Amino acid sequence: MKYLIGRDFAFPEYMPRFPPFYEFDILKMYLNITINIEQRAVEGLVKYRVKAKKDSAKVLLDAVEIDLLDVSHEFYYDGEKIEIRPQWKAGEVVEVAVKYRARPRAGMYFVTPHGQRRSVYVWTQGESEYNRYWVPLPDSPNIKFPWTVAVTVPKPLVAGSNGLLVEIKEGEDSRTYVWEMRHPMSPYLLAIAAGDFEIYSEKCGEVLLEYYIPRYIGGEWRYSFYNTCDIMRFFSEYLGVPYPYERYAQVVVPEFIYGGMENTTFTILTDWTIHDKHAHCPYGEFPCPGQEDFSSDPLVAHEMAHMWFGDLVTAKDWGHIAINESFATFIEALWTERSKGREEYLYEIYTNFKTYLGEYSRRYSRPIVTNVYKIPDEVFDRHAYEKGSVVLHMLRSLLGDDVFRRGLKVFLERNRYRAVDIEDLRKALEEAAGRDLEWFWRQFFYSAGHPVLKISWNYSDGVIKLQIKQTQGEDSYPVYTLPLEIKIVYEDGKRETREIMLDEKEATLHISGGKPRYICIDPAFKVMKALDLQYPLESAIAMLDDEDFYCRIQAVEVLKKNGSVKAVDALARALQDKFWGVATEAAKALGEIGTAYAVTKLIESYHIVSHPRVRRAIVEALGSSRRKEAAEFLDKILHNQNESYYVRAEAARALGKIKWEFAEHSLKRALEYTSHLDVIKRGALEGLAELGTDDALKIVLRHTELDMPTYVRVTAVQSLAKFGPRREVLETIRAALRDENFRVRYAAVTAALELLDQRLIPDLQERMERDVDGRIRRVAREVIEKIKRAMERGAEYQKLREEVEKLRDEYRKLLDRIGKH
Repeated sequence: MKYLIGRDFAFPEYMPRFPPFYEFDILKMYLNITINIEQRAVEGLVKYRVKAKKDSAKVLLDAVEIDLLDVSHEFYYDGEKIEIRPQWKAGEVVEVAVKYRARPRAGMYFVTPHGQRRSVYVWTQGESEYNRYWVPLPDSPNIKFPWTVAVTVPKPLVAGSNGLLVEIKEGEDSRTYVWEMRHPMSPYLLAIAAGDFEIYSEKCGEVLLEYYIPRYIGGEWRYSFYNTCDIMRFFSEYLGVPYPYERYAQVVVPEFIYGGMENTTFTILTDWTIHDKHAHCPYGEFPCPGQEDFSSDPLVAHEMAHMWFGDLVTAKDWGHIAINESFATFIEALWTERSKGREEYLYEIYTNFKTYLGEYSRRYSRPIVTNVYKIPDEVFDRHAYEKGSVVLHMLRSLLGDDVFRRGLKVFLERNRYRAVDIEDLRKALEEAAGRDLEWFWRQFFYSAGHPVLKISWNYSDGVIKLQIKQTQGEDSYPVYTLPLEIKIVYEDGKRETREIMLDEKEATLHISGGKPRYICIDPAFKVMKALDLQYPLESAIAMLDDEDFYCRIQAVEVLKKNGSVKAVDALARALQDKFWGVATEAAKALGEIGTAYAVTKLIESYHIVSHPRVRRAIVEALGSSRRKEAAEFLDKILHNQNESYYVRAEAARALGKIKWEFAEHSLKRALEYTSHLDVIKRGALEGLAELGTDDALKIVLRHTELDMPTYVRVTAVQSLAKFGPRREVLETIRAALRDENFRVRYAAVTAALELLDQRLIPDLQERMERDVDGRIRRVAREVIEKIKRAMERGAEYQKLREEVEKLRDEYRKLLDRIGKH
């Protein structure tokens, strides 16, 4: 029963994990800290009013690498946990206090001035279990309590935190900000940020909205947050539960290790999300709805969704992180539906499914809900986020939107300020729907994998014979039960949709009604499944005109596999599809076909299409060719200042892949262009790495150095592997594996993955055993395993390298996205 465990996720020594049991309840936490900028340290006094659940209960606090200065009761400390032993009885309330000092390696980060950033910034990141590095606390999501936090910082820094500001105390050279979180919250949601912020505020109904913007950013922040109030109103309306707190602050900080983190009322976001008008709307006037190239809406919506799913109601342990992350990813897509329409929503869900498939095929499979893991960070993956969002979309489709929303309202109201598991969600939805859902939970939450359907049909003697086979592997549920819709469009123009409950390995339907023009499975994309379509070419061409976008996507997939001139002509026509998502898939398909004729059609279509993301896809597809005319065309795009930043960045990468004779000269020029997050420069570095020349190596090595922006260093380090295991490449990767910056270390691990050089095993082993970040420990171990397999395979080495190239892209995309929390 591999489907209950999955494949390649759990290593042999992994054992089931369960939430800790606490012998006490916390009634309130009082924390008073002073941040020492020069020493990158924090001094604090934390007090807890605690109530014993049993006689002689022990108060257990997590505290890693903390110097204890005083503890109010008898205690024992092993360097990771403090066991405090009051003399008390069940039901008794006492106060325990710990005075301490810490220089945290994780959990609290000190960011020094760099470039335009002239101030120090300090911020915390608690999820999954990192607050224990700067404050003693019971660091598990299944305990909740309110708190008051007083933060003292040197003037003129501003310090923010969760909840409401209740007092500011003025000192001679310092200022103390007192914040009160009145609602019980899980400890990982405790957060602090201090720096040279400009604070902007507005009201959204009765809720105070705040924006903490570093002064070095300026007015461009408005392009990121202009939809904040509308998003809050929509979520409140859809969920039937008004935004549950008095305030919502979005805090932008430098060098944040994720995209954002949903600390209750005090979301911290990376400054990478700040962008200018040209990044947002390269071909039109702001806000250019439906034509954005770069938008912060997905990040803003994702983190705000957590205010309900993750903060108001919290997963009781990390194995049930779907309560937090699957929902935030799904609700983020609901905002897309509200703001941009149904097709945009469905395409986002479809893209989420494809993102999950990348992790499934190149890394591992696991059940969405599992307690077999070692490092909590391991379950913050594409299974929890993207796959979980598709499963929730299936539930919505199965139950209907009204019933689904009613069930979510029951779930949120019943479990307000509680830590719950996925069974609590099932019970709430069953109550709203009046039907059993255990069969669904077993298939999609408790089992690894996904359905794979092989579809074929033929027509003879007035009867359609439609065959459906479930062909998923052993790590998936053996036989899924799937409610499936089948659309049939006949030659005479008649249409019908049939509904079946597929609950067997193979099913054959005999349908009388006339000669079919085409057949589309699950036209509204209600069901999560991979499709293997055995359709006639002419039927796929006809299906490109269907009104349902998912039918048109299916047509693109069939035409891509065919690859004929006729298929290329049809795909070129699909580049003009009314919906940019279909056009994007058509461009990718033409790139995979890669013939000279396909390249010609891509170039011809470029200036006809208007959506920047379709242009991106066309440019990326052109990089798959080795044709001079494609390179000359890409060169013009790269140096056109009126073009999208991101289209030009793709052009730079593509030029390198083509290895055009003038590519190096062109890419060196592109290094000087300014753009959002230096994407053009980064694209040029990746293009130069594809060329692999000695001069290109010198340039890439220069951009790995400390004086470069982090995102440039990350790209340069990742690109080094393209040059092979040269001495200077290995030395630079070894140094990057020990870099202070998490993103740089992660980039070095991905470079090691592509190199597959056994000489890097000791360095990766060190990361696996010693890195403070759980994600790097996990990925380093995966890379070590792949290097060892490569050494064993010998003759299959080249094939593995091709697999690794795809996996490297998967890691790169993951790093670019890291990681909406």
